[in-house]
Amino acid sequence: MTPPSTKPSAGLCGFRRVLAGALLLGPALVYTAPGDPGAPRAASAPRVVAVGDVHGAYPDFVAILEQVGLIDANRQWSGGSAVLVQTGDVPDRGSQSRAALDLLIELEPQAAKQQGRVIALLGNHEVMNILGDLRYVSVEDYRNFATDQSEKVRAEAYEDYRRFLKGRGQRAPDDEAARQQWMADHPPGFFEQRDGFGPQGVYGRWLRQHDAIAQVGDTLFMHGGLNPKLRFRSVEELNRRIRSELASFDALWQWLSQRKVLWRYMKLDEALHEVRTAAQSGDQPSDPLAREKMNELLALPGGLLMAQDSPLWYRGLALEPEEKLQHDLDKMLERLHVRYLVAAHTVQPKNNITVHFDHRVFLIDTGMLKPFFGGRASALEIEEGRFTAYYANAEKEILLSPSGGTPTAGSPGADRGQGAGGPP
Repeated sequence: MTPPSTKPSAGLCGFRRVLAGALLLGPALVYTAPGDPGAPRAASAPRVVAVGDVHGAYPDFVAILEQVGLIDANRQWSGGSAVLVQTGDVPDRGSQSRAALDLLIELEPQAAKQQGRVIALLGNHEVMNILGDLRYVSVEDYRNFATDQSEKVRAEAYEDYRRFLKGRGQRAPDDEAARQQWMADHPPGFFEQRDGFGPQGVYGRWLRQHDAIAQVGDTLFMHGGLNPKLRFRSVEELNRRIRSELASFDALWQWLSQRKVLWRYMKLDEALHEVRTAAQSGDQPSDPLAREKMNELLALPGGLLMAQDSPLWYRGLALEPEEKLQHDLDKMLERLHVRYLVAAHTVQPKNNITVHFDHRVFLIDTGMLKPFFGGRASALEIEEGRFTAYYANAEKEILLSPSGGTPTAGSPGADRGQGAGGPP
């Protein structure tokens, strides 16, 4: 089968040049990894802006970045030395995930040239796309990866899949109804999207260079949250473990697909089903190494890439009673030498940025993708000790002042209620 290619979108044809420029400007992109005494510390930024889950809501993402002055009407960086932290979950559910990722990729080197920074963190949905967990990729999102060769790519992929099944001694579908169903499950752009998030794809290569957790000043940023019960020495250790697990997954997937244990374009759930079925039926390869590799894949859900207490997935800071976690959270933040923690992942009540744990935890997912969550775009600004919430088409609101003053009772910033929860 001819390997499908991912059509570069506007502004990304020079990705390698942009990436090289960003690397040359490396010192401006460095941020502190707490707990690692040898890590370089970033110069203090006068202003930090954090934005939570985007989920393909590209126009809303653009609008909030313009509202807080980080980009201009041409979608170019205008934030000067400010730091933008995007806490993950840019893709899935919405229809313009690719455009939102493209914007972040383009803004990184632009910000660096002005001594600013764009810190794009991994969320669970970035990792899901890398792993092939595609439950939340919309047909429209796939379509944005399609090219004029997509129909040919799909036809060749179908025949390649049938050959894979025959080689495994399984029945290959040969009726038109089965073919049409397979095509519906693999819409135009499916294979280009998979390649795009692969190790050598534009988005996959870019994402694999990013961390799950960052520190700017005295604040930690991440997607899900940090479980105070999770055992780890430093945030840098967690970042290394997540990167290591991603690299191990890439090597494992390549090994299994090259040996025809898996078809390389299988979705993750299909691959896990294939391996589990082989194990249960006793139809495993005679090669001990192959059996070992299959067991490694089955163990994937237990690692940080998929575990519910991973920084990518953890919801406890939003959903657990605060009195249950307060003591351990305080000890953890003290051990990590930080004062505040900013996370997203769980859509907040009334679609407001909420403050928890005596104004030490700020939860910023306000359901930007309105058709799905009914929420609105928002941003959290941190400047000179002041935490301010910005919302689309609404007045800004001070959540915490430099003097330690807090909002009046009943205001969204004083909301200590539990998060709304919701799907992954």
